Amino acid sequence: MKGGKVHQTCPFHNRTSVLTGLVITNDPVSDSLFVKGCFELQERCLQNPLENLELTYGYLLEEDVKCLSQYPSLGYLKHLNLSYVLLFRISLEPLGALLEKIAASLETLILEGCQIHYSQLSAILPGLSRCSQLTTFYFGRNCMSMGALKDLLRHTSGLSKLSLETYPAPEESLNSLVRVNWEIFTPLRAELMCTLREVRQPKRIFIGPTPCPSCGSSLSEELELHLCC
Repeated sequence: MKGGKVHQTCPFHNRTSVLTGLVITNDPVSDSLFVKGCFELQERCLQNPLENLELTYGYLLEEDVKCLSQYPSLGYLKHLNLSYVLLFRISLEPLGALLEKIAASLETLILEGCQIHYSQLSAILPGLSRCSQLTTFYFGRNCMSMGALKDLLRHTSGLSKLSLETYPAPEESLNSLVRVNWEIFTPLRAELMCTLREVRQPKRIFIGPTPCPSCGSSLSEELELHLCC
């Protein structure tokens, strides 16, 4: 959208939105995001097409996610950031519907630290697989089995523009303290890379417990492939 950005503030939640982007961060006094109420308060802003939507740190109810998928203004999103919004308690079918809706425009998808469980994954895979413009996908810090990660990677076969992607270590490689057992993890990681290379060639990818998109940290000096490969 041309011109300057118009800022608005939600009076009850002390959160700021802009005409082309809406950013909602968890109130430090609260344990959850009251997204639906905040959206209603900012209805005028949401009547305009948004390119950027960030909802970070907190919880979303299933009704909230349904609300997201129904807003016409979100039909042309380029950047969707739900980092550290806990989604493990709800059905992800509404999120899958939102991905289907914005598949033609979405460039960045951040689902980092949402604690998505592998049993929920199938709800978002069809939508994700259609996001042909996607260049950045963060999916680290979620609970994924080896089988679920393979399924996820196969569903990215058509995402030829992906240039940066992150994924968690499979749960089979985690010990009782939820830390990576490197002897188990290393061959599993190689197997995941083999699965991915059967459908496409990755550019920059990180599979492991501490994703660092700027390459400020690495998994291990002994690992062949890290983020900047």
